[in-house]
Order: sequence, then structure tokens, then C-alpha cells
Amino acid sequence: MKRIHCLGVLVLDALSGPLESYPVPRERVQSVTKSIRFAAGGGAANTAGALARMGLPACVFSKVGHDLAGDFLCRELQRLGVNVGGIRVSVADTTPFTFVGIHTNGDRTFIHTPGANLTFNPEDFEVEQLLTTDFLLYQDLWVLPKLDGKPGAALLAEARNRGVVTLLDECWGLGPDRTTFEQMLPHCDYVLPSLDDMRAIYPDRSAQAIATTILDLGANTVVLKMGAAGCLVAQGSQRTAVEALPAEVVDTTGAGDCWNAGFISGLVHGEDIVTSARIGAACAAYGIGAIGGSSGVPEYAAVMRRAARRQITATPKG
Repeated sequence: MKRIHCLGVLVLDALSGPLESYPVPRERVQSVTKSIRFAAGGGAANTAGALARMGLPACVFSKVGHDLAGDFLCRELQRLGVNVGGIRVSVADTTPFTFVGIHTNGDRTFIHTPGANLTFNPEDFEVEQLLTTDFLLYQDLWVLPKLDGKPGAALLAEARNRGVVTLLDECWGLGPDRTTFEQMLPHCDYVLPSLDDMRAIYPDRSAQAIATTILDLGANTVVLKMGAAGCLVAQGSQRTAVEALPAEVVDTTGAGDCWNAGFISGLVHGEDIVTSARIGAACAAYGIGAIGGSSGVPEYAAVMRRAARRQITATPKG
């Protein structure tokens, strides 16, 4: 079985909802929700967790604090079958934490404490261990200031030199940054960003224009994730639209991360790019049907059956 390494962030998520509004000092000092759930979150945790639920071997490379939250994250990932051998436990940092407000329409908002994400750097893991893999996903660009840009680009470049398939995704995180993003593109086999986030650094450009820009900057393949509008697969002159799968929206936390897991699972099983994107759409549809970053994802066979109902549309280059 192919090996998959996810380099990114681990976060203790406190998911609470339905949340109608946030408190306002001196006016409405408390908001009440019906439930709260603690779960392993962050891009690396969500994608690795979804891969493990589909029966694929995933290893996480990240950093947590030496605290209860860090212990919880490691236990939860191990319970799912994720390899936690790449996680650094720091006595000097706290484990990242996010309060996730789940709104009545399924949207979510975040109150985030970065913790160890701010200090995670190449000295926190063994490069040889990281690069001994078949697929390397750099999951959380714009969240890891000590890795984003030149350090991350160097890791991806060395991975490609060794024949590793490299993938890049981003997260709004500390704020979109065009420079670090473009530094890493020439070393990516697949770039899997959110269209909304891309418009923060490439304003007033269409999805097709953004895809073309990313390809021109050196990426081999781009898949722009567009939420309910599906995704746009771009490679060379070919553009293919893959529609989103209808789903009951319970919680969109981790939707893009589950999409990544589905896409990678397709590649691991030898599927072509468009079919893999269809599998990503199916995995995301399962993910948003349950509370938590990957808790709704079933075994790979079930995801494949749902993906078989997807539709695709070839579109001209533009």
C-alpha cells in the first residue's frame, strides 16, 4: 500500500452549535448552544483521519504541546489508525485550540489560539522520515510561519527529486500571502486550494484565470475547490468541471480536508485526475453530513459508490 504523509497542523476543536450569534459585551453577554463536542481538528488531522477511515495508511507530521489537549489529539489519531510517529511534543508550547461555532445553516466560524503552530519548524521532525513516503501533502500553508515559503519549498523540491508525489493545500490561517504561495508552486505535482482564498491574492480573476496563473507559475496540476459549486480541474490546456454531490449539510468543518483525502485515495488506487476529483467530492459530501472534521467519512468502497453518481463537464481553456 502506498504511504501518505501529511505535514500540517493539529488542533483541539471544540465544536459547538447551533450558534445563532456571538455574545456582545454589555448587551448580550452569553450565547447558548445545545451541544459541544471535542475532536481532533486541523488540516493534517482531518485529512489523515479521513484517509485512515477509508483504510489508507497515513502519518502526521506536526507539533503539539505537552498538555491535556496534545495527549487527546495523539490518542484520537491513534484510535483512528493514524501513525503519530511524526508528531513533536513541546514543553515550551501549548497545543493549538479552536472554538468552532456551528451556525444554523451549517456554516462555521472560528476563535483560534495558534500555540505550537507558530514555532513548528524543520528542526521539529526528521526530514528523512518525512520524505520516506509515496505522497507528501503540505496541508496548511499560511498557518505555519516557520515552514511556509522557502523552507516548505525546499522540502517539496527534495521530495520531488526523490520521486515523491507532492501536494499543496492552504488555509486562511494567519492570512493569505501571495509570496509564500508562489514560492512553493514550482515544486508541486498537485495544488488543491480554495477558490475563495485564491481570490484574496488574485482579486477580480475568474476561476479559470486563477487556475491558469497557478499553472504558469510552475504547478503541474491545479484543482480549485469551489464548495457547493464543485471544483475545477486544470492540467495543461484541459479544464474539467466536477460538480459537488448533493448532501445534507450538518457541519462544513473539514470539508476541504475530506476532499483532499478522497482525491489522494483515488490517486493511491491508480485513478486518473478527474476520477480522483470525483472521489474527493464524494468524500467531502460524507464529511459535511456529520459534526467534526472527518467523522462522517466511511470506508473507501462506500465513498467510491457515491462517487460513481458524480457528473463531469469538460470546459475550454480560458
